[in-house]
Amino acid sequence: MPNSTRGLRRLSLMLALVMVIGALASGTVPTAAAAPGSAPKSEPVRHGPVGWDTYRQLDRLGELDRDSRSLQFSSFDRTDGNNDGFEGAHSCLRQSEGGCVIAEHRGAGEIASIWFTRDGGDVSKTGKITIELDGETVVDTSLQDLVDGELGAPFVYPLVANADQSSGGVYVKVPMPYRSEMVITTQHNPLFYHVNYREFAEPEGIATFDPDDQALDVIKTLKAAGTADPKPAQPNPRTVEQIARIAPQASVVLAESSKPGALTGLEFRIPQLATNPVDRTAKAPAKPSPSGLDPRKARWIRPDPKTAAQSEESSRSDQILTGVRLRITFDGVQTVDAPLGEFFGSGLGLYSVRSLMFGVDPKTRTLRAWWPMPYASSAKVELYNDSKITIRGATTSVAISDNPEWRAQLEAGLVGHFRATTNRERTDFGRDHVFLEATGSGRVVGVSHTVEGLIPTGNVRNYLEGDERLFVDGSASPDQHGTGTEDFYEGGWYFNRGVFSAPLTGNPAHEVSGGGCTYDCTGLYRLLLAEAIDFSSQIRFGIEHGPGNDADAVEGSTTYWYGNPERTLEWTDRLDVGDAASEQAHDYTAAEPGEVSRSTSRFEGVDGPAEPVVLDTRASASKISFTMAVAADNLGVVLRRVSDQSDPYQAAAVKIDGEPAGVWAQPLGNDTRRWLDDSYVLPAALTAGKQSITVELTPSDGSPDWNAAAYYALSHRAAAPDTEDPGPVGAVTADADDSTSVTLTWPETTDDDYAPRYEVHASTTSGFTPSADTLVGISRRTGFVHADLDVRQTWHYRVRAVDAAGQTGEFSPEVSATTGDTLRIEAESLFEDAVATGPLQVQGNCCGIEWSGGAQLWFTPTAADNKITMTFELGTAGAYSLTGVQTLAADYGINVLTLDGDQLGDPFDAYNSPEVQVSDPIDYGTVQLAAGTHTLVLEVTGKNADATSYMAGLDYLQLELTD
Repeated sequence: MPNSTRGLRRLSLMLALVMVIGALASGTVPTAAAAPGSAPKSEPVRHGPVGWDTYRQLDRLGELDRDSRSLQFSSFDRTDGNNDGFEGAHSCLRQSEGGCVIAEHRGAGEIASIWFTRDGGDVSKTGKITIELDGETVVDTSLQDLVDGELGAPFVYPLVANADQSSGGVYVKVPMPYRSEMVITTQHNPLFYHVNYREFAEPEGIATFDPDDQALDVIKTLKAAGTADPKPAQPNPRTVEQIARIAPQASVVLAESSKPGALTGLEFRIPQLATNPVDRTAKAPAKPSPSGLDPRKARWIRPDPKTAAQSEESSRSDQILTGVRLRITFDGVQTVDAPLGEFFGSGLGLYSVRSLMFGVDPKTRTLRAWWPMPYASSAKVELYNDSKITIRGATTSVAISDNPEWRAQLEAGLVGHFRATTNRERTDFGRDHVFLEATGSGRVVGVSHTVEGLIPTGNVRNYLEGDERLFVDGSASPDQHGTGTEDFYEGGWYFNRGVFSAPLTGNPAHEVSGGGCTYDCTGLYRLLLAEAIDFSSQIRFGIEHGPGNDADAVEGSTTYWYGNPERTLEWTDRLDVGDAASEQAHDYTAAEPGEVSRSTSRFEGVDGPAEPVVLDTRASASKISFTMAVAADNLGVVLRRVSDQSDPYQAAAVKIDGEPAGVWAQPLGNDTRRWLDDSYVLPAALTAGKQSITVELTPSDGSPDWNAAAYYALSHRAAAPDTEDPGPVGAVTADADDSTSVTLTWPETTDDDYAPRYEVHASTTSGFTPSADTLVGISRRTGFVHADLDVRQTWHYRVRAVDAAGQTGEFSPEVSATTGDTLRIEAESLFEDAVATGPLQVQGNCCGIEWSGGAQLWFTPTAADNKITMTFELGTAGAYSLTGVQTLAADYGINVLTLDGDQLGDPFDAYNSPEVQVSDPIDYGTVQLAAGTHTLVLEVTGKNADATSYMAGLDYLQLELTD
């Protein structure tokens, strides 16, 4: 079991603990805005700002809250497909007398953001929305009236927005705290939606939302977004100004400070910035072809006009905004290194941005930002010019607040340094674009996102089909799983009202075949203020590109966050339910514990290779009791449970050492991706000073049997580094069937960081020594599929654990498996090295069909006599029976396949109307193939008289060794 004690800590961490405990005892904590020597504000320490204080106390953005967790309900497709709301199949948690329950939480929390769309942004068919908090109804009205602002303040723009104001979506961003319970119901199925909310360990200091509080001061602040600093006045302000000249590959320091304080504002005015010229005559591009866009979506999309070509001035401007980097160093560590444009919310060029925390004014060529950026002893702001343009006459202004209070808060771990993490990459098929992957403790407060689509024809905005996924503190289940990229930025239907810039979210730029964009490019941002994402040990926050991570694009992002490299959450114990020794060691008892059931399934939302996980579970209707080890110096404990969620609405009353601790209620359910990793937060009042706790769980009447495969205890502690290596990985199981893939599973190991990752090493040589060359994958759970191997091939495997700090455990013993006779070559896997005479792309599942592997290779020429030339490697010579699968649609032509110059079968007429279909397996006969490289050519030779174009779609080619 993980170690629950640690050696002596540094003096500063001991002081930090004393400060936190003292603050908890008094109910107070010093705030950054307080002038030196002034009395601190009195408020609960562990929640951070709640309700309207989120916007009234923006100088507290960097507080690292200990009991706040940001979660989400949404209509995402539970099967990992793209049906995120078209039929509303995943939109209702349950049906009540009032209609469709879309969000429900027991315990203290806060609704942070609600978003909907349907029917192009008209949500009138959803009917009424009812929001109940702590047993009282605070909203009960037509959803369309609510987002139109008909209720009046505080439900007015920009705290609510309709589809004209948020470009295709509607939202409600009024923060609504509650002490014990939240339920949101819509009269009718809303189709697409998400609800972001926070949960807290205890209700102390939280007042239930009052709809009669108009919060006019907050609305006024939001309406001034992008033009003024929204934070309260800071003590001892001063401004450092200069006029800068920066040559290419040179750096200029704009401001420095050598005493504690905070940067409170940045303003850069650069005369060489310029907007793209507007082409008033440009027409909108044609809508994507039916085979390139889900027909359930096509009717609601309004294509934007093409963008004018770049001028010489706007080309130089774009080079400056992408090539010049803002770099900021706090207390000797550089935490900001971001492209200038993207940092200020406009990565595509000089476009108007009016966000609450940053703004761009094209008329005055001015960039502004107002993030609070504290430091204990020093700060340095500089610009590095990585463009080819010399910057002349740039006027810069850096606002500074000299405030010694920040030193104490930073050293105590109560706040974190401001950080802006940039990631720019060509998208990787099957993998999310990662906004932030970090360790330690922190809080994410926003994202600026730039996408350059590389899709030449068809649905050129297919990259917007990707969902955001968030994993916090090692959770195997996503804390948030969205429904689409434009949905995450709270628009809809590919932003069908055009660009917009609101205080908390925006799509300020869209370029179509112009303005420096080859095909289709989009600039986006979203502030996460009420819905800030807190983490205590690690975070992985990313977004898909396309419905199956299959859209070709260059994605750039800058994520704004506050962080401390040291974690505040430690894994201290694990109970393996169903394991007799583990149950005995933890005094596990139940009158009717339930039979042990072994199953294989997966967790939701995992990108990359499949991760099948084998679990033993028990489901019980009787009271369950067990003990868990916790850290004696804990500041609260998180209980985690891994379970089978095929039966939703499991609930159990919780007692800790005989004291009532609320109800652990979990409305989520999924009978396709059955494994769920969820949590229940215990306040320090129930756990502090204890080395172990006794947990009692009594399933609620009327709820399904309480299911569990394992329980975990994670202890909140003072910030400290991770110094413990993960435990060794036990026996690995390797299974191979008739295909050329091997499925691996292994038992979970131990560590002081919850849920370490696992390195999978493989070799065709027995007794191999693992190295960088033998690493074939990294799994976030205890399963992995090694795919795309050769036939009748023996592979040997070893696995080891790697924790968030990069420390490694011992390798497992070696295990082996031999692949079968059937090699399936997914056509999309041949895309990277393919040579085509017309547009070629990978297309993910769409149009109501699913391809093998989730995608096809899509060829879209506009005339006959065009071809794709592909190559693949074969390791074993022999006679192979060949079959293949192609796609049929109204705009598909006739094609011929050849392998190494020999035609396979007859010409294939891919015309079908009106539906898009996948063919039955096509028999290409048996061929003798040598080991080595083989060339596969698909050539479009003509089309059916009724076909509207010459496209082709190859799903896969399958080879079965017959001798």
